[in-house]
Amino acid sequence: VFNEGGVRVLQRPYGESPLMEVRGELRVSASLNALMALLRDAPYNRYWVYRSGGASILDQDGYAQAYVYGIVDAPWPMQDRDTVVRFDYRQDPRTREIMITIHNFPDFVPRDPGFVRVPDFGGFWRLRPAERGQVDITYQVHGDPGGWVPVWMANYAAAISVRRTLQNLPSAVERYRGAKSDYVLEPPPGR
Repeated sequence: VFNEGGVRVLQRPYGESPLMEVRGELRVSASLNALMALLRDAPYNRYWVYRSGGASILDQDGYAQAYVYGIVDAPWPMQDRDTVVRFDYRQDPRTREIMITIHNFPDFVPRDPGFVRVPDFGGFWRLRPAERGQVDITYQVHGDPGGWVPVWMANYAAAISVRRTLQNLPSAVERYRGAKSDYVLEPPPGR
C-alpha cells in the first residue's frame, strides 16, 4: 500500500476479520542500543509515534517485559482510544536480532470512561542487524480499535499509522546516539 523513501507498508487479511494486518519495513542507520532506547522511552513516544497521546510504563520485569498504557489521539469525530499491552523482549545471542512481541492486556488496569479501550491489539517489532551499522526494522500490527469505526477507516488508519511512525523513526532515534544498554549486545570493537 506504500513504498517510498525507504519505508514499505503492506496489508493482508487477518484471520476471519475484515480488519487488515499491517506490516511496515525500514532500514535505518542506528545501533541496536539506540533503537532499544527509543522503543523503551515511553514518555518520548508521543513525539514520534503517529497519533500517540502519550504512553507510560505500568510495570516491568527488567529488560524482559513491560506493561505499557498508551493513548491514541483519534481524529475528530472519533473518541480517543487507550490501550494496555505487554511487550516481551528477547534477543538471539548469535544473530543479535531483537524481537519485541506485543500482546494485548485490556483488563490490566481499570477502564477510563473518557476513552474507548482497544479490545484487541498485537504484533511485533523486529530489529535485525544489517551491514555497515544499519538495522532492518519490521513493525507488524493487527487489532480492533473498538467502538464504532467503519472498517475501511480502521484499515486506512492502521496503514497510515505504521507508515508515519516508521517515517518518524530515523530522526527520533538520533536523540539516542551513543545510548548504552545491558540488554542489547553490541559487537566487539573492530568487528
